[in-house]
Amino acid sequence: MAFRFAHSRSRAGFQAGIGFVLVLMLALPAMPNPHRRGTYRGQCRQLTRQIEHYETRILPLAIERGNRAWERATNDQVERLWNRRADLCPAYGAERTLLARAADQARRFNKMLAAAGRAAAAFFTGGLAGGLP
Repeated sequence: MAFRFAHSRSRAGFQAGIGFVLVLMLALPAMPNPHRRGTYRGQCRQLTRQIEHYETRILPLAIERGNRAWERATNDQVERLWNRRADLCPAYGAERTLLARAADQARRFNKMLAAAGRAAAAFFTGGLAGGLP
């Protein structure tokens, strides 16, 4: 079944709509993608300066004044900025991956060390210290 236009006006509107969609489809790849990495050099520099500012100026003030809430909020802000920079900048993203891998290895080592300590305590106390289940 073929679609037929009743009036030439609706045909022109349909053709204009198709033309608009085609132009839009051609223009979309040219628009910047906010999730693409490595294209935000200026923002990478700005985020690096902000992180340095918070770590070298603001955080010592919070520690000096003994304000735990301010210190915690500053550390949270630094972490947010650091993760945003890692998302936008490939070099810092690789650093984040490396640090995450090192943190996982440290956690596994700490678990193994804790299990060894429990086993040693159970062995040397004859099972009185709890030790292994």
